[in-house]
Amino acid sequence: MDEQPKLRHGGMGISSFVISIIVLIFIVLLFGVAGAVRASGRSTPAVDTVVGLAMLLAWVADLVGIGLGIAGALDKRSKKTFPVLGLVIGLGTIILTGALVLIGLMMH
Repeated sequence: MDEQPKLRHGGMGISSFVISIIVLIFIVLLFGVAGAVRASGRSTPAVDTVVGLAMLLAWVADLVGIGLGIAGALDKRSKKTFPVLGLVIGLGTIILTGALVLIGLMMH
């Protein structure tokens, strides 16, 4: 009988999943902070700049996670669960937050 090699979870896929979850939590907290600052009336250009730069940093980290997810999904020696989850969460986060940022800019 031909024995097939047992597939294991790869490091790139797990990393992609972990990064996408951390970025998602960070962005939710960032939107919460931005909303609280705006509602309190303490919004200044400096605060807006810090929030914007934090959002860009989160998007860059999410792009790294997406890249790791793609690499993990293409790895023939590992399972695909975590890379696919990392890709879905990462792409969903970028698309949804990008849409929310555009809506906010149009309302401003």
